[in-house]
Amino acid sequence: MTELFTDDRPDAPAETYDKTTTLEDAIADYVTDGSSVAFGGMGGRDPEAAAREIVRQEKTGLTVLDDARTTLLDIMVGAGCVDEYVGSWVGTSLISQGHNIRNAVENGVPHHLEMRDVSNFGSSLMFLAGAMDVPFVPTRSMLGTDIPEHNDDLEVIEDPFGSGDPLALVPAARPDVAIIHVQRCDPLGNAQIRGNVVNDHLKARAAEKTIITCEELVTTDEIREAPELTRIPFYTVDAVAEVPFGSHPWHCYGRYYADLPFYREYGLRSQDREDFLEWLEEWICPHEEYIERIGEDRLATLERMEGEINTPAPEGDRTPPADAANAEETHE
Repeated sequence: MTELFTDDRPDAPAETYDKTTTLEDAIADYVTDGSSVAFGGMGGRDPEAAAREIVRQEKTGLTVLDDARTTLLDIMVGAGCVDEYVGSWVGTSLISQGHNIRNAVENGVPHHLEMRDVSNFGSSLMFLAGAMDVPFVPTRSMLGTDIPEHNDDLEVIEDPFGSGDPLALVPAARPDVAIIHVQRCDPLGNAQIRGNVVNDHLKARAAEKTIITCEELVTTDEIREAPELTRIPFYTVDAVAEVPFGSHPWHCYGRYYADLPFYREYGLRSQDREDFLEWLEEWICPHEEYIERIGEDRLATLERMEGEINTPAPEGDRTPPADAANAEETHE
């Protein structure tokens, strides 16, 4: 009789599978022309370095399936990498409009961008359906709006169980590849996230392949010290690349603050096509070179600013907060 497990620990065979690679190789291996891509993060932990590498490798014909997406999408659209976007919001967040996105939609520069809208909740349901491997999820979200009129992928039906109420059917998102940036990951692909998880755990399960970029590559034993932070398990991950400051100019919770002056410069320069192309020449380069151009002093300042605003407890520290301890004493 064949033994189900050949080791005392059921996950032992996976420990021989080291998924570490470089950012350059991960993008080359998993993001092909014409593929569909989902990016992790939202208002932080955005995989900006991965998006710049996609531009650097001149990928084309991409469909981006996402929720709310900021600068990285605007850069990719302006560089001609993206043909279609399905999601709930685009722009460059606090600083500026998404000038390249608007230019592509209104003027076809550098080429036309097809857009299909869903609500914020609808975008979450797309990935929930994909993660569960079902064709759609029903919802009341978007009913009473004109979103279903402009998105042919959405279907409105009558409740099949007799209430007569309308329901919107949100089709599953199954991207060819998900790219998610996290604070820590081990070589197996156990990815730990601090702060807002957004839909990243769903995207990793819905995607055919998943690339994790991380601020810090750590051992599996270190991951086990804080298992509650492992939001994306190894069996959903195909590649792991250590990419310090991989969210710059966005912030990464507990690591560094957003580089708002950099954002402002991008917002101004992306208004003019020629100025944006010069920006690409200046900033689309291997990530190590990009970090050198930003400079150690500037990055250290962003780390200090984040430390003053957000100071997470160390990984593995389960000491209850002071107010919780006081509440327990009062209860006793």
